Amino acid sequence: MRYMMRLLAIAALAVPLAAQMTVDQRVHEFQALAGLYAKRYGPANWKIQALGVNIFELKPWMDRVRAAKNDLDYFEICAEFVASLRDGHSRFAMQSSFSADLGIFTDLYEGKVLVESVNRVRYPLNQFPFQVGDEVVSIDGRPVETILEELLRQRGYGTLGGARRVVADGLGFRAQSVYPRAVDLPDETAVAIRRAESGQVETYQLTWLKSGTPIRNVPPIPSPSFAAQKKAATGTPDYMELLNQMRNWSFDGPELAAMRDRVHIDENGESKTREFILGWGARNPYYTPPAGFVTRRGTAAADNFFSGTFTASGKRIGLIRIPHFGPANSLAAVRELEGEVAFFKANTDGLILDITRNTGGGCVGIDYMQRLVGREFYTFGEHLRPTLSLISSFTNALRAAQVQRADQWVIAVFEARLNELLESAKENRSMTGVLPACPALVTNSYPIPSLYEQPARNADGSVAAYDKPLIVLVDELSISFGDIFPGMMQDARRGPIVGMRTAGAGGSVSGWTVGTYSEGVGFVTNSLVVRAQPVKAPDLPAAPFIENVGVIPDIELNYMTRENLLTRGRPYMEAVTSIMLAEIAKN
Repeated sequence: MRYMMRLLAIAALAVPLAAQMTVDQRVHEFQALAGLYAKRYGPANWKIQALGVNIFELKPWMDRVRAAKNDLDYFEICAEFVASLRDGHSRFAMQSSFSADLGIFTDLYEGKVLVESVNRVRYPLNQFPFQVGDEVVSIDGRPVETILEELLRQRGYGTLGGARRVVADGLGFRAQSVYPRAVDLPDETAVAIRRAESGQVETYQLTWLKSGTPIRNVPPIPSPSFAAQKKAATGTPDYMELLNQMRNWSFDGPELAAMRDRVHIDENGESKTREFILGWGARNPYYTPPAGFVTRRGTAAADNFFSGTFTASGKRIGLIRIPHFGPANSLAAVRELEGEVAFFKANTDGLILDITRNTGGGCVGIDYMQRLVGREFYTFGEHLRPTLSLISSFTNALRAAQVQRADQWVIAVFEARLNELLESAKENRSMTGVLPACPALVTNSYPIPSLYEQPARNADGSVAAYDKPLIVLVDELSISFGDIFPGMMQDARRGPIVGMRTAGAGGSVSGWTVGTYSEGVGFVTNSLVVRAQPVKAPDLPAAPFIENVGVIPDIELNYMTRENLLTRGRPYMEAVTSIMLAEIAKN
C-alpha cells in the first residue's frame, strides 16, 4: 500500500509537467506583456504615425490568445505581437536553451537566398556537391520565400531590407527563444538547391543538429533568475543600472546567445566560430582589403579595430573598421583610435571608415566622433515617455545616488531627466522634449550630456581630429549606435555615407521579465533618438528619427551580390576605392 501511495504521489507531481497554461492564465500573461509596452515603449506614437501600428488596440491579439490551442501557440502570438512593431530592439523571447543548426549559412544576395558557407565535416563535398553561391529554392517542398515570410512575422526589425537578411539566417539556424516552433523541426529535412553552374535543381537530405532542452509547455516550477548574480559580479551601484539601460544602444538578441559556440568547418577546412550573419560585430572585415593593403591593427587579440593603408592612383588611403561601440575598455579604445587618427592624418590622403555590420554600443561613439570631425557637431537627443514607472525609476535612482554620494554628474543627469519627465507629465504630453543623451566619456571629466560636442584637441590647443577627405561605409546591419554614428557623421556633413540604408533601430533598450506563468522576456525600446534635422525615407513621413528611417546613404552601394560573395568583395572594394578617390579629387 505504501508503495502504491508513493506511485500515486509521483504521478500527481508529474501531471503539471505536461499541463498547459489555462486560457485565463494566457490572457493574464498577454495583458502583462501588452502593459509593459504600453507603459515603457518609447516609439509608440511614432509607430502609429509612421506604420499605422497601434500597440493599444489589443482586441485582435487578445482574440488570438484566447483561441490558442497550447503554450507554443501563445508564445508565437507574443513573438508576432512584438515583431509587429518593426523594431530591431524590441522582441519577445522564451526562456529556452533549445536550438537547431542545419549546418549551412545562408544570406540574401541579389534578392535570392544563396549558400554562404557549408559545414564540410557534416556535409563532405563528394556526397553533398552543392557549393557557395548556389541558390536555396525550397525546404521540405516549401518555397524559401514562404518560409521567410513566416519568420518575418516573428522577428521585428527597423527596415524591411535588414529584416529579410536577419531571417534568411534563420533558414539554417533557429533558436527557440526567438522562434517558438523550432522544436517542431524534423531531424532530417529535404533542401532543394539550384546549382549555379548547371542551373539544375538538386535535392539533398540535410540534418538538424539539435541542442538544449525543448520547451513545449510552461513548467510548473519557475526558472532561476541570474539577475542578482550578474549584478553582484559587476559591482554596479543600483542607481547606475537605470542610467546604463538608458545608454544601451546595442543589439544582443537571445538568438546570439544560442549561437556563441557554433563551430563551423568551411570549404577550406578552416575551423571558425561564427555568430549570426557573416562579419556582424566582427573586428576583422568579411571582405578582402584592396591589393597592397598594409595592416596596422587587427592582428593582436587586444586590438579594438582593424586598420591599415593601401595605395590607389598615386593616393595613399587609410581604412579603419569599427565593429561595435562597446569596447571592454573605453579609455584604451579611444587611445588606440587616437594613435590611428594621428598616423592617418600625417600619412594618408583620405580615410575609409567601415561601420558595416556594426552591432552598436554606447557613449564611447561620441569620443570617436571627436577624433574624426574637426569642428563642433550635433550629437543626438532622445524623447522619453513620461510614464509613472519611469518617473518613479528616476526618482529612486536620484535618491540612491544622493545617499551614496555618487559623482555630481550622475546626480545632475538624473535631476535633469526627472525634471523634464515631471514637466511633460504635468503638461499631459506623450513624450518629453529632446533630452541630450550621451557625453564624451573619456575627454570630459564632468560628462553631463550635451546636444553638441567639440573636437578633440592636442596639448597646444590645435584640433587633433582627422581633417582630410573621409567616407563612411554602412549597410542594412549597421544597427543601434551603428545607426546613430553614421547619422551624426551625415548631420555634421563630414563625408558621404556609402552603402545601404541602415537598420533603423533608434532607441536605447532594456529587458524585462513578463508574466507570472510564462516567464517570458520582453526587450523594450526605451526612447526615440532624435537627429539634428528631419530625414525623408521613401516609405515614411519626414522625421528627425533613426527608428525605422535608418540612415539613407548619400551614395548607394550594395555588397550583397553573388560576385562579391564568390570573390570576398572585390567589386565592392573597387567601387569603394573609386568613391574615395573621387572625394580626394573633390577636396
